[in-house]
Amino acid sequence: MKEKRAIFAFVIFLVFSASLWTQETETNRPETNMYNLQELLGATQMNHPELRKLQEEYKRSLLDVTDAWWSLGPTLDLQANGTYMVNPPIGAMYINTDDVINAIDWNGVKPRNSGQRIKIYDGMENTFYNFQLTLTQPIFTWGKITNAIKLYKQISEIKLSQITQQTDQLETELKTRLISLYYLNKILEIIGEEEGYVNRMVEVSENAERVGLLLHQDVVDAKIQAKELEIAKQDLLEQINDQLLELKRTTGIEVLSLSDINFDFVLQLEEEFSKLMDSDVSELEKQALSANQSSIKMLTQLEEVSKTAEKISRGYVNWKPDFAFQMSGGYAGSRFPLFEPNWLRKDDYSLNVSFGLKTTVWDGGKKVRDVSRKISESETAQLNTLNARSSISKTFNSQWNAAQVCKMKIEYQELKIESAASKILQKQQVYESGYGSETDVLSAKIEKCNAQIEKEKQSLARAAACLTIGYLVK
Repeated sequence: MKEKRAIFAFVIFLVFSASLWTQETETNRPETNMYNLQELLGATQMNHPELRKLQEEYKRSLLDVTDAWWSLGPTLDLQANGTYMVNPPIGAMYINTDDVINAIDWNGVKPRNSGQRIKIYDGMENTFYNFQLTLTQPIFTWGKITNAIKLYKQISEIKLSQITQQTDQLETELKTRLISLYYLNKILEIIGEEEGYVNRMVEVSENAERVGLLLHQDVVDAKIQAKELEIAKQDLLEQINDQLLELKRTTGIEVLSLSDINFDFVLQLEEEFSKLMDSDVSELEKQALSANQSSIKMLTQLEEVSKTAEKISRGYVNWKPDFAFQMSGGYAGSRFPLFEPNWLRKDDYSLNVSFGLKTTVWDGGKKVRDVSRKISESETAQLNTLNARSSISKTFNSQWNAAQVCKMKIEYQELKIESAASKILQKQQVYESGYGSETDVLSAKIEKCNAQIEKEKQSLARAAACLTIGYLVK
C-alpha cells in the first residue's frame, strides 16, 4: 500500500511539473511581430530612396549657405615654392687688385702690381625659396554677395519644403496602400464565402440536370459564374501581392505579409473620413489653395528665388565695378624665411597694399540679356503658381465629388445587402417547407455577397479620395 501511494504521488508530481513547464513555455513564447501604422511610416521615412536623396540635397544646400556667408569675409591665399639649382646662374664674383690700383690717381709712389684677386660675391646658393601670402577683402559688389546668400537660403528652404512634401506624400501613399490591403482582404474573404455558394450551385445544377429538372445551358451558366469568380479571386490575389511588394520597397522590410500588419488604424481613419465628408467644401478648398499648402508654398518660394536671381544678374550689368582691398606679403631668398644670415639687412621681404576695381565695359549686351532672361523666368514662376492653383482646385473638386458618389453608392449597397438578407430568410423558409429549391437560396446568398463586395470596393474608392483630399489640405 505504501509503495502504491509513493508511485501515485510521484505520478502527480510529474503531471504537476509538466503542467508548470507547459505554462512557462506558453508564457515565454514570443508573440507575432505586427507592424502598426507608425512603425511602417517610420521605416518608410528611414529607407525610402527618394526621401533620403532629398535629405542629402538639403544637407548640401546648408553647406552652400555657409560658403555664401564666407564670401563676405576675406580670403587668404598662400603660394610657396622651393628650388634646388645644380648649376646656379650667377657664380662667384672677383675683382683684380691691379685694376683697383691703376684706377687710382696716385700723387706719390704707385704700388706695384701684385696680380691678386679679391672675392666680392660668393655666388648664388643652390637653393632658392619664394613665399607669398595674399589677403583679399571684397568692399562693394552691388549686392551680389548678399543676394547670393539670400538665394542659397531660399534654395535651402525649398529643399526643406520638398522633404516635408515628400514625407506627407509618402504618408498618404502608405495609408492608401495599407487601406487597400485591408479592403482587398475583406473582399477576398467574401469571395471565399461566395465561392462555396457558387460551387454548391454548380453541384446542385448538375444533379438537377441528371434528373431532367434543368437544362444543360443552366449548368453551363453556373459553371461560367464559378469560373468568373475564380478569375476575380486570382486578380485580387495579384493586386494584394503587388501592394505588398510595393510596401516592401518603400519600407525596406524584406519579409512582409498581411498577417504582419496591424490594421487597427483603419477604424480611426474611417471616422476621420466621415468627419471630412461632413466638412464645409468651400473651407476645405480654401485650405487646399492657401499659401501654407505644400505645393503652393514651394512654388511661391521658387518665385522668390527667381526674383533674387534677377537682382544678382542686375549687379553684373556693364559699368558696375566691384571694389576690393588686397594686401600681400612675400619673401624670396636662398634660405628658408628667418634662417637666412643677416636676413633683416638683405631686405628679401616685401609688403604690398592695394585697392582695385573690376567691371565689364562691353560684352555685346550679354549681361543685359541675362537680366531679361531672369525677368522672364520670374514671370514663368508666377504662371506656374497660377497653373498649380488651378490644377489643385480641379483635383480637389474631382476627388470631393468622387467621395460623395462613393458615399451614396455605399448606402445603396447597404440597402441591397439588407434586401438580400431578407430574401435569404424568405427563400430558406420556402425551401425548408418543401416548395422552393436550394438554387433559389444559393442565388440570394450570392446576390448578398456581390452587394458586400461592391460595398467594399466603394469603401476603398472613398478612402482613396478622402486620403487625397487630406493630402491637398495639409
